[in-house]
Amino acid sequence: MKTGFYTGRFQPFHLGHLSAIKQALSVVDFLYIGIGSAQYSHEELHPFTADERIEMITQVLKENGIKKDTEIIPIPDIHDNTAWPGHVQNLVPPFDIVFVGDDGIVKELFEKHTDIPVKIVKKEVDICATDIRSMMIKGGDWKKYLPISVANYLERIDGIDRIS
Repeated sequence: MKTGFYTGRFQPFHLGHLSAIKQALSVVDFLYIGIGSAQYSHEELHPFTADERIEMITQVLKENGIKKDTEIIPIPDIHDNTAWPGHVQNLVPPFDIVFVGDDGIVKELFEKHTDIPVKIVKKEVDICATDIRSMMIKGGDWKKYLPISVANYLERIDGIDRIS
């Protein structure tokens, strides 16, 4: 069985994240999803708790029929880039490939500090959570970038007030 790893802060989980997970699951049999910066919440860059992010992802995976092929694992920050890939490997069962959304720090760190291959997924939805949070504050059309269950969940937990 081939396993993969995909991580993000998911503040909030959006359609780009869902696309990346679907792409990863087209390559692997099982995907570990890492909730990055898991210890932070109620901050400007980290408004939602790890449990809230897990709930968002769980709802989306269930409605897309892919929950059985995944496991969500909180990954606290350790503020040491060199040690971070090993930190992830200590928290997550063994995986064969890392999936990333861009040519950024996660790709760089895994390529530099492990021999695990890294694959950049195709960016099918051009959005980032920072832009979504900004739209939420400014009254923009943020819901179109989120799975319906996430938009509904954010309204239930007063996510706009939290971000503001």
